[in-house]
Amino acid sequence: MSDPEQDTAGRKSPSSEGSSTDLDVTSPKFKPLRALYSNKTQLPVPHAKPLDNVTSFEARFRMLGGFDERYSDQRIQEIRRAASSAKTATIPQGEAPVRRFLPHQEMVQGYRRTRFQRNIYTKIENFEGPLGEMRTWMRERVRVKVYTRKEKGVRGFVTGFIEVFDKHWNLALSDVFESWRRRKYRYSENKRAGLGKPQDCSDLLRKMGISVPETTVKSVDRKYVMCSRRVPKLIVRGEQVVLVTPESVVQVKEEKEGAATMVVKKEKEITIKKEKSED
Repeated sequence: MSDPEQDTAGRKSPSSEGSSTDLDVTSPKFKPLRALYSNKTQLPVPHAKPLDNVTSFEARFRMLGGFDERYSDQRIQEIRRAASSAKTATIPQGEAPVRRFLPHQEMVQGYRRTRFQRNIYTKIENFEGPLGEMRTWMRERVRVKVYTRKEKGVRGFVTGFIEVFDKHWNLALSDVFESWRRRKYRYSENKRAGLGKPQDCSDLLRKMGISVPETTVKSVDRKYVMCSRRVPKLIVRGEQVVLVTPESVVQVKEEKEGAATMVVKKEKEITIKKEKSED
């Protein structure tokens, strides 16, 4: 490689030694190529350590804390010794090693996925219309009256508190009072079918440890009797349900109808008395 300060004949050019501004590192007119081949180049730090490339120079200053810090080989060696000792530090017995992560490598907070539970209680929340009204009665603990059916006509009614129900009108009731009407035994269909008179199995059930609720029977007319009983819990199938209504509403209606019939009877009695007095 030819010297840039020599001409084609091998002689040095008049400006081979270079001016002071060309060889001054701090000058804006500094020429690095001329400074490399000039004998008058003066280094700012005479005993500076030469490096292979600019990258290693930047890495050393980055290790010290930036280019504003003063360069020191002793400090760099101390930093390297501290880093190597931290890596080779022995872990105390019984302790698990701690792995160091970068911020983007940290573990993500996990959570346990809960499976969606589809049961009768979650389905009740979506009911609307009459079923929505029953949901309100169930939550407010309103006593309801359920009319039940038989093969032909209404069999009787059941009163109690709704514990749970479904879209098919299957009801689970508590604190139940049940009343129904049936034919007297001598007019029963069982006799017509040749099955004979029904037998009372209460004693047999008691021997088996099964308690049977007491049923009261009251005669209505020549053919029918009204039966009633109280049970703690009862399940009514939806196909047997005719009507569900709050018991308080039914009582008010019955009281109004009873009062109206009493007024009609009194008016009839008054008219009859008037007719007799006129006669």
